[in-house]
Amino acid sequence: MPKKPARVLRYAEQLTYENVLDLEAFCYQQLERLQDQVGETGELSFAMRALSRYVSTSVVMLEYLLKTDPAERTEWEKAAIVREWQHLRATAHPFNHREDFDWDYWWNPLEHYDATGEAAFRARIAAAAEEVGRS
Repeated sequence: MPKKPARVLRYAEQLTYENVLDLEAFCYQQLERLQDQVGETGELSFAMRALSRYVSTSVVMLEYLLKTDPAERTEWEKAAIVREWQHLRATAHPFNHREDFDWDYWWNPLEHYDATGEAAFRARIAAAAEEVGRS
């Protein structure tokens, strides 16, 4: 896999389809390596295939969501992008010690779609804390 630029992903709005394909390729590379050790039969083999389908489902969902115009994305689509990226990252996490896993680029949590969403989230937390303090 080619090295990524020094840019660090911070928000889901920064994700590109290339990011998704790169992380998918990394996941499949690691799963394939394990599949060779597991073999073609047995419960572990079935689990490996299920994990492979899980990666595929997340990638297809992200592909669909990233094709929409960013200006026209609804709140549920933004939340789904964050959720599916987190799913894909969580699948890759056990392999984060492997070569080609770029911690800064892929592993920083993307908890918010954009800076505006993060600011609104923090404001809700502050308002709730203030309300609790008045009680």
